[in-house]
Amino acid sequence: MKKVVAIVGPPERWMPLCREHRQLADFICASPLRAEPIDDSNFSLFLIDVLSGRFDVLVATCPTAIESIVTMADRRKMLDRARTAIGARELIVIGERTVQSAERNGLRVSSVAPEATTDALVQHINSRSRRGTVALLRSDQGSKLLVEKLKASGWKVEDVPVYSLLLDEGEDVQDLLERLDAGNVDALVFPTPAHAQAFLVQVEERCGEDEALSLLEGLTIAAIGQETKEKLESFGIKVDLVPERAEPATLLRMLIDHLEI
Repeated sequence: MKKVVAIVGPPERWMPLCREHRQLADFICASPLRAEPIDDSNFSLFLIDVLSGRFDVLVATCPTAIESIVTMADRRKMLDRARTAIGARELIVIGERTVQSAERNGLRVSSVAPEATTDALVQHINSRSRRGTVALLRSDQGSKLLVEKLKASGWKVEDVPVYSLLLDEGEDVQDLLERLDAGNVDALVFPTPAHAQAFLVQVEERCGEDEALSLLEGLTIAAIGQETKEKLESFGIKVDLVPERAEPATLLRMLIDHLEI
């Protein structure tokens, strides 16, 4: 009988990566979070700053950041001007899917950070020949550590939350919780600290803190990045697998090997 691997993250991100392993394991995917653009006066001020050339570097951490920027600029009838202004600056992104989202929306990407970790991103940004002002385009739950490390490296940092992560208690998440209750999950994969926290909050609300821990006992727990591992450990959960490189495909291969499938 196939092992069941549950991924606590967005299906559109993960399910394509699972295809090569689907003969070996059954994969289910449920995100406990949904993204919503933060369309307020702060974004209007950010656009003005972009148009005035205030920023030397723009960093988009994920496809959702790109899509939120494009959506909100378009609502203001400023998308073409924003594209031109962003194209005149250095746009750094994380991950191939973010590159694809940027290109699909007419934004030129200057470079891609090698992996989705704070240290890798800081090192990549610091490879610039001079320091200046960097805008971080990301969620409202972005790591403060990234800001601190960039400032310590001599950058002026503007944190620009362009989307909010909201708790999603939809059918997919409820189905996953029921599978856990029934003991029908062998491994859990957590891609980010935010996804880990949101899911564990829902587990604790459903069955209580003590029962939540016992529910996850015996499962293989995999995490992308040290920050996600530390978040899980703060809930008292032992993490079994963390790939050396914070790449989803690497984690899946590592997990399949670990499960001895």
